[in-house]
Amino acid sequence: MVDLLHGIGFTGLKAILSGPAGGVVGYGETCYDTKSRTATIGFDAGGTSTDVSRYCDSLEHIYETVVSQVSLQTPQLDISTVAAGGGSMLFWKNGMFVVGPESAGSDPGPACYRKGGPLTVTDANLFLGRLIPEHFPNIFGPNHDEPLDAKTTAEKFKELTAVINKEKESTEAMTPEQVAEGFLKVAVEAMARPIRNITEAKGYKTSEHNLACFGGSGGQFSVALAKNLSIRSAAIHKYSSLLSAHGIMLADILIEKQAPLTCAYF
Repeated sequence: MVDLLHGIGFTGLKAILSGPAGGVVGYGETCYDTKSRTATIGFDAGGTSTDVSRYCDSLEHIYETVVSQVSLQTPQLDISTVAAGGGSMLFWKNGMFVVGPESAGSDPGPACYRKGGPLTVTDANLFLGRLIPEHFPNIFGPNHDEPLDAKTTAEKFKELTAVINKEKESTEAMTPEQVAEGFLKVAVEAMARPIRNITEAKGYKTSEHNLACFGGSGGQFSVALAKNLSIRSAAIHKYSSLLSAHGIMLADILIEKQAPLTCAYF
């Protein structure tokens, strides 16, 4: 972490996934239960993607990975990324609910941001009452002085529901609420899949972990994800929206040096 903090010998290779790595340190130092020593799953949900990892007393490392189809052979923390976050766009394709990988980003952002954006996972949570507009500052709209727009989100879900009911084969019509819930189930399952890969695929029982939720949209999915994985305890740190930065601050300062050595071996 010394390279990130002080720029000593800094290279681009050491910056790859540095934010998610800071998140692992952040929840490991603040959310891990040192008394029970229960392993903790880190769930870092942002606007475009979600990073998951596992922590139990120590940081887990890997020595080879692929990022954006580029193979990297360097020591790094074991972090899995999935293209699903609060800004992931919602689609109805081939008779199925599809979430992402396209993201609305921060501009125009979700439909509720008042900038003409598409329906996203955040809109589904807002429409179902899981986000309360009054609890958000008035920073939306072209002039960044308006509240979240629940009305536009509701209208878009009604329009999409009409399209779905017209195209799907079943005679039973869906309600806009059922459509929004369907998209969220798809999003949560997409987020749960990499968690199973770092737990059950390695011989660990997912239900015997705690869940640490952080990131800009981590709180939107904490309960649904915990239920999906049969996890009974979830922690949301008071610095959850910036826990990755907090984790970089808490990280140990290390310097790596290499030197050739020639000697006689007896």
